[in-house]
Amino acid sequence: MRRVLLRLLLLGMAAALAVAAWVVAASFTHHLTLLAFIALVVFCLSGYILLRWAGSGAETTDRRAERTSRVRWLITGAVVYMLVAQLGIGRAPQRTLAEPSAVERTSAWTLGDAARLAYLHVPARGPQRGPPIVMLHDGPGIPALPELAHGPARPLDFAADSGFDVYYYDQRGAGLSDRLDLRESEPYSVERHVRDLEEIRTLIGAERLILAGHGWGATLAINYTAAHPERVAKLLLLAPAPLWYAEEPEFVDPAARARIDDVEASALALAQRPTPRLLIGRLTALTSSRAAHTLVHDWEADQWWTNATRRAMELGQPRMTCRSDPTWGLPSLEGLGFFAYSYTVADALRRPDPRPALARTETPALVVRGLCDFVQGRVAQSYLDALPGALYVAIPGAGHLIWAEQQPLFEQVASAFLLDRDVPLTFYSPRAR
Repeated sequence: MRRVLLRLLLLGMAAALAVAAWVVAASFTHHLTLLAFIALVVFCLSGYILLRWAGSGAETTDRRAERTSRVRWLITGAVVYMLVAQLGIGRAPQRTLAEPSAVERTSAWTLGDAARLAYLHVPARGPQRGPPIVMLHDGPGIPALPELAHGPARPLDFAADSGFDVYYYDQRGAGLSDRLDLRESEPYSVERHVRDLEEIRTLIGAERLILAGHGWGATLAINYTAAHPERVAKLLLLAPAPLWYAEEPEFVDPAARARIDDVEASALALAQRPTPRLLIGRLTALTSSRAAHTLVHDWEADQWWTNATRRAMELGQPRMTCRSDPTWGLPSLEGLGFFAYSYTVADALRRPDPRPALARTETPALVVRGLCDFVQGRVAQSYLDALPGALYVAIPGAGHLIWAEQQPLFEQVASAFLLDRDVPLTFYSPRAR
């Protein structure tokens, strides 16, 4: 029995060496068939060497029988290895992820690299009162347009009645906008999203913009402001994500997580566990992004992330609203872009502190946070510390989707800021909490 367990362990080691060979070989080729052949050869050679080493110290009088047994073990192991590799890695899962629903009245900007970014324009009604408002959605990788099509009202349409053009758009890599071909392109980054936004400004024909950033969109607004301070007229920052991700890598308030039982926790852990294909793809990306994204396509990663995110939100991990029912106001989660999310966050964690550049800006800013927001209050405070003269408003009875739960209060506060009126002191607080 001990000998059997030893041989199984050694074949497992050979499989690990085969995976390592796949990852290293991806530096030289992205052809999956060739990578699979190299991995199989490494498995067979290393398996034979390891099995021979294990049998070299064994006492036996029949060397031929020992060699025959070793070869049988190796052949059986190779067959099992190929079956597992084909079923677990070589075959993509069944596609159940639907394309995001079309949204009425959407158009698309064509950027300099021919990428198309989908947008919805709500034109000003009446005389123009100021620069156009561009809404920067949450995420990264969680688009605006498919979700707004399902919601009762878009968050900033009221501003059109006050004379502002309002633009909603899906950032590159999610929703109705184009994805990067990561077999050829550099991955998503904060800088790329900033460049896209600057191109959008020129396509709109605006000298300056009012940026309304929600969640991660606030982070993007800050990075754009640091790069182009003269192009930003105002900042409306809603339930902001970290200003500098390296300082706040963990920003979810533990109190914003619903209590779940062991069965629910196990189901969530299972949903969040990456598939073997995704794990191998991630390892392959260490040496070759092209090979990794030849193996794993956008829809496959999006499908896994969408299912995991939906399960987490259904269980209130974290809660999106103040309500006890975590499914109230649950986003549709159409068009999620996992690679836009993962690469952009990884880049955000490496970026330098934007606060030195922000210290010189005089851009008016308003930070609005729902008191039930799952993002910790200290994150909002970091914006107040970094932006000279920024105001802070806490909206009671609202979570991360402020306008969904407290639309009248949100419109009252946002309108006052946009129209240069006094922000209602009833909701004003000098410190985030």
